[in-house]
Amino acid sequence: MKTINIRLKKKLKEVFSTEPNDLGVNFLTIYFKKITAYFKIIPFIYVVPFTFLISIILYFLLGRLLVGLVTILQYGY
Repeated sequence: MKTINIRLKKKLKEVFSTEPNDLGVNFLTIYFKKITAYFKIIPFIYVVPFTFLISIILYFLLGRLLVGLVTILQYGY
């Protein structure tokens, strides 16, 4: 049992030793952290309406072409 605890502690140190996301440019990193903070808290409140809106806009712009593209992608996967 003691060896399991030692292995678990080593794995936990590996997990917590990873560095936070850094994009290399300060202003990009700041915006990235601000945007992803909302997705970590309540992702579906933002993601679902946004994807629904985008899909409706694409349908009005592309119409039947979009339906054909989705059908081809469904058969491909």
